[in-house]
Amino acid sequence: MCHTSTTSCLRSLLAMAFLVGLIGCEHNARNLSVDKAGARQFCTTFLTAWKDGKKAADLKPKITGKDSDWEAGKTLESFEILPDERTDGANLFLTVRRTIKSPDGASQQQEVGYVVGTSPVVTVFRTDE
Repeated sequence: MCHTSTTSCLRSLLAMAFLVGLIGCEHNARNLSVDKAGARQFCTTFLTAWKDGKKAADLKPKITGKDSDWEAGKTLESFEILPDERTDGANLFLTVRRTIKSPDGASQQQEVGYVVGTSPVVTVFRTDE
């Protein structure tokens, strides 16, 4: 118990709570660090499922992701994850060279950015969506 004024006691308790909160935030931030090798593999798994004609919902392990071209019924004919990458600590940003085919049969080669997260859940999203 505090033997000084109630205000001083309250300030001390608030300061301790603040410090405990900071330690918890730092711990959580470390847990959210992206696994770069895992992120590349999850992006490969995501794109391979599309290339193989599967749906994003069919992915095992579960990957939460979205690509509007996939959802629009375009097929992925080929892809290459390029070596350049950057991270913001929690996500890995990758560039993918890919060839897609629209339902009318027209093929298009393009370079598209993806952002991949590995913690607390696995996510793969196009950066331009």
